Amino acid sequence: MYKKLHRRLTLLFTGITGILLIAMSVSYLYMSEKDLRQNTFLTFSSQVTSLLASLEQQASLTWEWISKTSANQSLILALYDNDMPIAYNRIVLSEQEIALADEALSYGRQNYPTLGSGSSYSASHQEFTWTSGSGAPCFVSMFNIRKSSGILSGAILSSRLPLLRQIRAQRLRFLFLNIAGIVILLLFSWYYTGKLLKPIMESRKKQASFVASASHELRTPIAVICSAVSASQSANDAQKERFLHIIEEEALRLSTLTDDLLLLNRADTDRFELELNPVELDTLLLNTCESFEPMAKQQNMTLSVKLPEGAIPRCLCDRKRIRQMLSILITNAFCYGRAGGYVKLSLSYEKSMFWIMVEDNGIGIEDKDKPFIFDRFYRADKARSGKEHFGLGLSIAQEIAVSHGGKIIVTDTPGGGARFFILLRRPAEKS
Repeated sequence: MYKKLHRRLTLLFTGITGILLIAMSVSYLYMSEKDLRQNTFLTFSSQVTSLLASLEQQASLTWEWISKTSANQSLILALYDNDMPIAYNRIVLSEQEIALADEALSYGRQNYPTLGSGSSYSASHQEFTWTSGSGAPCFVSMFNIRKSSGILSGAILSSRLPLLRQIRAQRLRFLFLNIAGIVILLLFSWYYTGKLLKPIMESRKKQASFVASASHELRTPIAVICSAVSASQSANDAQKERFLHIIEEEALRLSTLTDDLLLLNRADTDRFELELNPVELDTLLLNTCESFEPMAKQQNMTLSVKLPEGAIPRCLCDRKRIRQMLSILITNAFCYGRAGGYVKLSLSYEKSMFWIMVEDNGIGIEDKDKPFIFDRFYRADKARSGKEHFGLGLSIAQEIAVSHGGKIIVTDTPGGGARFFILLRRPAEKS
């Protein structure tokens, strides 16, 4: 599914951006070609004006001057004296050039019949763009000059092929650049859409893993309950009581697991509600420590708490959630501790931040496991994990810390064991 979505998003982004790129290129080409055509036509008109001025000043025309002028400016110059072609046309121009000039004059006379005969001071001329019947594209100037001996008329032709070649080369350059740009956009879109989808894919994998793990954890107590119910049907009173005790224990396990799953689901869907109130963290730590004294004696471990000597401000937090987080860390410390070991709690306040430490000298956490201990259903030491542990405690503790704008950091205790630092970034209450 994600591969198909990846391809579709890549094509969508590339298509939209490619269309914009092509539209901008076509717009630029249109304006560029329009300016290029106009500038070339103006250049031709300027050549014609200069040439006609020279023709007006010539008392007598020489073939050498006409040939040199035509060659230097890459023009075809056909002259007619009182509508009769002069000898230059027949001798110097090729038959193809004469036919081209005659065709251009015929087209000009049909489309510009009002062209005057000029005056003794200036020539009358008309410039236009024209393509011959054989497909030769030209700029044409049709002119009349009044001379003492009559009317000197003719046509000046300049090929538009260099202009068209320039336009074609420019279009090919833009075509190549657009293709290269679209290919780059395709690769860029493929890379970044993959990068954008990666967190979603990882989240989906985690969700699938979470559901599979939750199903596995739920299956065990349910199977035990079903077995106990089935066995109790043919059991005596003493056995029934034992089976009922088993059912009760497994039901409590199911209830705990369900509560943990619901809490994590609320955190995932941004429905993790907090009741924020000013809390004296030193008092909270003392009360929590006191409630765990029986467990410490049962585990043959010592439990102590170290508080700041001076007064510290109250923390704006959810008392129940902070206590739940501490309970998770203390319970883990007892479960993975050693007989005769210790669990220490401490509190400090520095630069508007509260630091709570839970330390033990138990088996510790291996470096390879530290990046994953806050993952759901992850248990580093499965062999020593009791069935009452689902691997959700540290995930819940992390969610509580994050919801308060803080985090949990884990390090090693010198000599063995683990240290968990809870950093709360919520501002203290202003008195």
